[in-house]
Amino acid sequence: MYSSDGFRQIDDETFTLRIPKGRDFRILQLTDLHLGFGFISRGRDKLALDAVRKTVKKAKPDMIVLTGDSIYPFLPKAGTLNNRKQAKKLMEFLDGFEIPYTLVFGNHDCEMGSTCNKEELAKLYKQGKYCIFTEGRKNLTGVGNFLIELVDNSGKVFLPLVMLDSNMYGEGGNFFTGFDCIHDDQVDWCMERLNELKQAYPDINAMAFFHMPLREFKEAYEKMKLGDRSVIYRHGNIGEKNDHFGISKFEGTFFDKAVENGVIKWMFCGHDHLNTLSLIYKGIQMTYGMSIDYLGYNGMKKNYTQRGGTLITRKADGSVDIMMVPLGAVVSTRVRGVKEK
Repeated sequence: MYSSDGFRQIDDETFTLRIPKGRDFRILQLTDLHLGFGFISRGRDKLALDAVRKTVKKAKPDMIVLTGDSIYPFLPKAGTLNNRKQAKKLMEFLDGFEIPYTLVFGNHDCEMGSTCNKEELAKLYKQGKYCIFTEGRKNLTGVGNFLIELVDNSGKVFLPLVMLDSNMYGEGGNFFTGFDCIHDDQVDWCMERLNELKQAYPDINAMAFFHMPLREFKEAYEKMKLGDRSVIYRHGNIGEKNDHFGISKFEGTFFDKAVENGVIKWMFCGHDHLNTLSLIYKGIQMTYGMSIDYLGYNGMKKNYTQRGGTLITRKADGSVDIMMVPLGAVVSTRVRGVKEK
């Protein structure tokens, strides 16, 4: 577990990280690394690791957040089902940056037949020298529902980071049963924690990180294409074929409850490797992180405009800036149907 004078674990679901007043805080979101660390994936793993190194060097972050599918224990592409080995190699790699990092699980980190389940991987990740992670409440759906509260020198919380497990698959537990979602008990827990913070700090705003996009992301995109000016375009595009969003077949209540609660102003996800869209809908900015993947999708080695990271800067004046950190030199900042100003 990460250790520093300004870092504390308060309980099984809460950390605090002290940030000196008057300085910006830079968070680099990385998503869908899809590292195989097997005999089949060696060449593509090298490309992915090099891409991460270049992105971290460009972004110069104070913290790294991985939003799922960091490892890929899929035998036909990686050559291994040993996600224990994959997780250890991932930690060794990330620890080398000497930057605190945290993560949420995706739908591939514990594929069918892999060596470890999420509970076992969680125990491993807690051993990372610079890793901030906990399993969270035992009675909640998922593994890794927790808060990292950024605090100032006086201990005042100014930016909670909400980490949520968006789970894997529906009934049956495999790819063909459809993607799962953030469950109601997780939503209730999250809103309860945010309400506690709101009582202490009435103007508090939060960020949420999870793997799979919410249904409302697609809803907002479709409204925007029809000219609904209540949806505000920020950056990126939908690069998946036929404007695909890998959303759950379950409706989920997380977005509506977040709008009602009013504390979460920014949401970050991954999952759809070619989507980089960021837009504001009902007061919340939803952002797809730029992906790293060279292994998951067929033909990904030839794609490049989606590859990189997303830099989230909480400025000293309280404002937040979100920008793409492309690996290559060419990235479209347009989305189909919207003219670039």
